[in-house]
Amino acid sequence: MMLSTARALAMDDFPGTRPIGMGGTGRAYAIGDVGPMLNPSGMSLVKNFQVLEGAYGYSTRLHAHTLHASMVDNTSGFGIGGGLYYNYRATEPGGGVTGHGHEAGLALSIPIADRMTFGGTVKYFRLSGIDALDGGTGGVTFDLGTTITLLPKLSIAVVGTNLRDLHNSIATQGVGYGVALIPIQDLVIAVDGFTSFTPDNLTGYKGTSVMVGGDLTLAGKVDVRLGGGYDAATRNGFGSAGLSAVSEVGAIDAGISQDIFVHAGGRRATVVAVSLRLFIPSQQPSLTPPGTL
Repeated sequence: MMLSTARALAMDDFPGTRPIGMGGTGRAYAIGDVGPMLNPSGMSLVKNFQVLEGAYGYSTRLHAHTLHASMVDNTSGFGIGGGLYYNYRATEPGGGVTGHGHEAGLALSIPIADRMTFGGTVKYFRLSGIDALDGGTGGVTFDLGTTITLLPKLSIAVVGTNLRDLHNSIATQGVGYGVALIPIQDLVIAVDGFTSFTPDNLTGYKGTSVMVGGDLTLAGKVDVRLGGGYDAATRNGFGSAGLSAVSEVGAIDAGISQDIFVHAGGRRATVVAVSLRLFIPSQQPSLTPPGTL
């Protein structure tokens, strides 16, 4: 009975610490670690070498703990970016039932023209326990994305997520899209959408989620993030906030997302995450104006 009521969520439900603080946005300005997680083509937008990012995330929805590690490099003279990441998730919904999931990804991005980048991520999932829903223990799938810089301060993006079907909602299939505006050098405003083709394993809902977020850098040392939106998987509205302390060689990030308007019969969910980044900035020119996410 516990297995039927505490069904697992898709393994790829951790977008990263900084997107969590911005309401889940970032597809149109997916620099650094955000690229492999949300839109691989974003890795070619800004030149840097993120030596390591380590993160921990927790969601109250199924009491899921996520450990994340990644590396992203875009310091070549050709603007080609590459990244790899690994996620481990432990799910403990109660009643003695547990689940475990491993996700590993390898991403590549290439500039196609002065105003366009294209990228892809190959991902491998391995699940056990409650996360192996209906015998779906994992497999290989992939994302494809593109980012177009319409104006020096305006970009749009489209991303196909988990385009190879792994069945049983192991990895949510859908299309993501976003717009990012950089009105001043230290401010990013993003609006994203995600249309899911896979019903949520817990609620059975699918549809289009809408997300809005902003990131403001203060004195080059502190990033403040706010966001919110509507989650089609739960039919709940949510708000989010995040904060980063940034130096020349690293940053400490924190983010939180909390359901505010709860669908009738639904449950309120909270997601928190913290991360540590080590990076080597590059003096080479970027495809977009400087900014942070």
